[in-house]
Amino acid sequence: LGRLGLTVNISEMDVRVSQLPTHLRQIAQRQIYRDVIAAALTEPSFDGVWLWGFTDRHTWVTHFYEDDEPLIFDEDYGRKESYYGLRDALNSIIPGGIVGANVPLDSDMDQDGNPWGHLWMQPEPEGVLFDTFDAKESTLLNQSDDDDDDEEEDDVELEHDTGNDKPDWEIPQII
Repeated sequence: LGRLGLTVNISEMDVRVSQLPTHLRQIAQRQIYRDVIAAALTEPSFDGVWLWGFTDRHTWVTHFYEDDEPLIFDEDYGRKESYYGLRDALNSIIPGGIVGANVPLDSDMDQDGNPWGHLWMQPEPEGVLFDTFDAKESTLLNQSDDDDDDEEEDDVELEHDTGNDKPDWEIPQII
């Protein structure tokens, strides 16, 4: 599009994650926000990104789909992992940053040979028929009741600055 003289915008971005197990939602959302924005920043014709809101308190998603938390601030206006993913992407364009934030743009594999999304991507269910889509509730036929998200899962530790009290304008010193 850029070669045609057109600008590229990401408009009305949010990342719905309610269909993932609870312990993977923040991981997936952070990576998706980070990688989409980092990739966009590598394009000379990229002109901007607009989120479809900023807090889960006022998201449109719950009115049309299901309960979800698709934005970068939670219902109490606290920073979520997706906030830090977006921030990481934007930090890639500061002096000394690496545009694209080392997101592999020409491959679906990371430096260690892992496929994109390997920390959170779920395998497609085998032999499961999908019911017709209902705007309020998308259900799977033949889904067993023992697939409860509340079961104990391995804790995945996320790396980010602790707390919401650290201002973002503190840019790390580049040596």
